[in-house]
Amino acid sequence: MHSTDSTMSTTQPAAVPAQAGTASHGMHIDAESRDGLLLARISGEIDLLSAPELRTFVEKATRDHALVLDLDGVGFLGSAGLSVLAELAEKAENGSGTGIRWAVVATRRVVLRPLEATGLDALMPVCASQEEAVAAVTTEG
Repeated sequence: MHSTDSTMSTTQPAAVPAQAGTASHGMHIDAESRDGLLLARISGEIDLLSAPELRTFVEKATRDHALVLDLDGVGFLGSAGLSVLAELAEKAENGSGTGIRWAVVATRRVVLRPLEATGLDALMPVCASQEEAVAAVTTEG
């Protein structure tokens, strides 16, 4: 069974309302804004219980920001979390997310393995560091 205690940082910009005190079901999002870019460090478990919160966060964040999702603090990435990432990749690719610039930081096997096993690593920008991901979303073209 997964832990259900967690909090969300309130360092998010006004365009992404802080959700302090929201039950995160084992997931924590620490987000900071940098010149039109939102860097979100995700930690804990992304599973059936926490994925809806991640989905809501991503939908709000990508309205007005380039987004870097740093998943190096994630200890479990379940199918519901993979679904959130797949939806974002599809939205960015098919034009309904025109202007969405985003990247994922993933270096740990617990995240990389599910991305590779499902083929999602080929559908999204997966980077080895925050610096690489920031460069990927801030470089035009």
